[in-house]
Amino acid sequence: MSILHHLPPAALAAYTRLYPKERSEGSHGAGGRYLADLGHETAALELQQGRVVLSLARDCPFGEISLAYLAIFVCRLAALCPEVGVAYSPGYYHPIVATLPLEVPAEAPESAWSAAIQATVSRLEAALDKQRDAARGLSDDGPGEDSRNWPEVAVTAEQLVVLGQLADDFAKAQSNHDHHAIGLMEERLHRRLRSFGILKPERSWIGCLRLDELNSGFWSSVRVEQFSASQLVVTLNTLYEGNRYNTTLVDQACCEGLLGRIAARSRQLATQ
Repeated sequence: MSILHHLPPAALAAYTRLYPKERSEGSHGAGGRYLADLGHETAALELQQGRVVLSLARDCPFGEISLAYLAIFVCRLAALCPEVGVAYSPGYYHPIVATLPLEVPAEAPESAWSAAIQATVSRLEAALDKQRDAARGLSDDGPGEDSRNWPEVAVTAEQLVVLGQLADDFAKAQSNHDHHAIGLMEERLHRRLRSFGILKPERSWIGCLRLDELNSGFWSSVRVEQFSASQLVVTLNTLYEGNRYNTTLVDQACCEGLLGRIAARSRQLATQ
């Protein structure tokens, strides 16, 4: 499938015919995001990474829950429907969002898009119907490792240095309450994490969200001042993998100063 820059007119026409009360959210990228509020759920048509995708969103099957446990819940849901992308994501009227690409040629007629949308909605509904199964036993251990033990990972002096170099810029952006600057710092951090092999996607870190010291994802109360280098790297890996399932984790870590405190602790360890 070729990379698209705009929603094909036939795709949008089919979607509008199926959901005549849709509304456009034009700020969400090329072609916009088209939302149809169906009461108990929301259907969405949009471009993601140059592909036309259809999403279906519903509420959680429970009330208040911490950021970390929300990520664990969605990870469990993803394991139950591995062929469907699922995440907790704002901006869809309902927070639990299941997504699939519409594998239709861009030049296909409206009828082909309509058939694909209806078939895909059925698959998305089947995935979201597994939410209660995913929620069962959420407070039990798993997925992943024993929540009471930190895994040990090797951290080089160079890795500590490159993390610590960001400490002052994070502190300045945080003290000025400059959310744009904090976001730019997060992007720089993420690039360094990838470039210097600090992120290790070959293993699962989700279970580490249960570690007592990470306070269920309430990042403002996570005290990294006594963390070892290994604990800092585990925290970063846990945060970024968890963000695949709860897309607010990294933003919250930025707003609550966790990333800046990790950079500061890394600099301290690098100079010892």
